Amino acid sequence: MSKIHLIRHGTTEANIALRYYGSTDLPLANQGVDGISQLVLKGIYPSADGAFCYTTGLMRTEQTFFLIYGCREHQQIAALREYHFGDFEMKSHNELEENQAYLSWIQDREGLTPCPNGESPKEFRARVKAGFEMILGSHQGKEARDRKSIIVCHGGVISIIMEMCFPNEGKNVFQWQPEPGRGYTISLEEGKAVVYEAI
Repeated sequence: MSKIHLIRHGTTEANIALRYYGSTDLPLANQGVDGISQLVLKGIYPSADGAFCYTTGLMRTEQTFFLIYGCREHQQIAALREYHFGDFEMKSHNELEENQAYLSWIQDREGLTPCPNGESPKEFRARVKAGFEMILGSHQGKEARDRKSIIVCHGGVISIIMEMCFPNEGKNVFQWQPEPGRGYTISLEEGKAVVYEAI
């Protein structure tokens, strides 16, 4: 089987402060650097030997990748960046709870309402799906049966990918979201996800 390893970046100050952020290009907090370094020492991460490696190009994924794998060649996939919260970026729920546009967004169960100057959940899903399908395409064919991909990306992105690959698990995006520095290994047969395990 081929494998795709999904790794969430380490903790940022916005994670600690419980702020909405996706497109904002934040570095890891000191706590995030320490957390990733400790997980590296525990040996939880897959080897990058022979792997095709990817980040989203944002600082937090680049730093996380470097802490785990050092100065290793990798590609950047902007389509796998986190949700774009638009005018809600870097704001907390408490700061927005009286904002009518915010209330409309969080109450929309269809996922069609965009954040002002941002994107809707439906648009986000479509973007992530398109980005991930580029990776899946490289795992198809006999020559790719032992292929290994490592993607350092974002919690929301990983949740969408896992929900897309394993719809019968009955989990929602919040249940799929891994802790910072954690993630999943997806095993594939002929480019199709068949089983996963937590990192």
